[in-house]
Amino acid sequence: MTKTYLVYIAGADWDGVPGTDRRLTAALARRLPVLWVDPPVAVHRAARRERRWPVRRLVVEGQNIVRLQSVTVPFASRRAMLPIADALNAWAVRWALRKLEADVTAVVVATPRARFPNRVRGSRLLYLTDDWVAGAALMKLPLTGILGFLRSNVSRADVVAAVTPELAATVQGLAADRPVEILPNGCEPVVSAGERPRDLGDSVSAAALVGQLNERLDFDVLEAVVATGVPVLVIGPRTERDPAITVRIDALLAAETVTWLGSVPFAELPGHLAGAAVGLTPYRVTSFNRASFPLKTLEYLANGLPVVSTDLPAVHWLNTDLITIGTDPGSFAAQVQRIVCDPARQAGADAARRRRIDFAAAHSWDVRAGHLLALVHPGPSSGLRATRRSRPAASGAFT
Repeated sequence: MTKTYLVYIAGADWDGVPGTDRRLTAALARRLPVLWVDPPVAVHRAARRERRWPVRRLVVEGQNIVRLQSVTVPFASRRAMLPIADALNAWAVRWALRKLEADVTAVVVATPRARFPNRVRGSRLLYLTDDWVAGAALMKLPLTGILGFLRSNVSRADVVAAVTPELAATVQGLAADRPVEILPNGCEPVVSAGERPRDLGDSVSAAALVGQLNERLDFDVLEAVVATGVPVLVIGPRTERDPAITVRIDALLAAETVTWLGSVPFAELPGHLAGAAVGLTPYRVTSFNRASFPLKTLEYLANGLPVVSTDLPAVHWLNTDLITIGTDPGSFAAQVQRIVCDPARQAGADAARRRRIDFAAAHSWDVRAGHLLALVHPGPSSGLRATRRSRPAASGAFT
């Protein structure tokens, strides 16, 4: 029996650190089957991973989620190899759809390293989850290659969406007269609004930092928080590349008031955050970070925590007094200390916690999945059909 799939061409392997792509795919899979496409692996690297790595294979990753793994040519990002790599990628997707006996309702490209596959039907959505141009060096990708892929994908997309208004404004020059839609990150609600939250007691006194430890964080801010004496709970893997940042992370994690748990399963996160008083979003204010939408901010709110963040456009877009902005290391640390040490914090704690949870629920991944499907098939009567709509040509430059 033929099933209708959404094809999601991701920017990272399914086995990588779960981010926007994984969370959104899980929510989409609650509505329809999804074919998740890993970035292809160069054939010589695939041979190092496994002796008999196949040219392509399908793996079931959960209810309604099938993962496609495939190989490509060496140096696939080089100009001479791009046509071959594109053809191999499209061939792998078409092979997977034949194996699944699938129709396609939509194709989502959420990576700067892949084009929309040829001869695959369905509405096309280009989804910018980060400022790939500003982050080219961080991702170790050639800037000219990223720009070429962006221009190609924008010209072939039915819909272009970005994770923040800042990023949408940046890419608008490529989209000609079409508006770039806003599709922000979401969160997974932890406690429903009708449940009585767990009694936090007097032991709640830590500031929590969740997520990857790398160059994106503002270590001046984190060091200022540690200097106040507030205990800091750190949850997440180290993914830094800069030796200077390695030194600062080593020093941070060695502090007496810092507890580092490393990576923990997402399902265990609420249990760890139950002992925290505030969540931290200490991002450096760079072009790349200004265009981003930190996952951790909504995750803290979903767990009932107030948030202190550096001054990012995503915070202003959320437009809530549940998030406090620290404009410099001193003010950030002072806000954290104020929340942790507030003697009146327990008064009305249940109501405040429920308010944060309710706010986060309005920004859940299920809400975002519904928004995505509405973008690729607008209108109440459109359904989930395999269609292709006419597209205006793109012009302009990515600025």
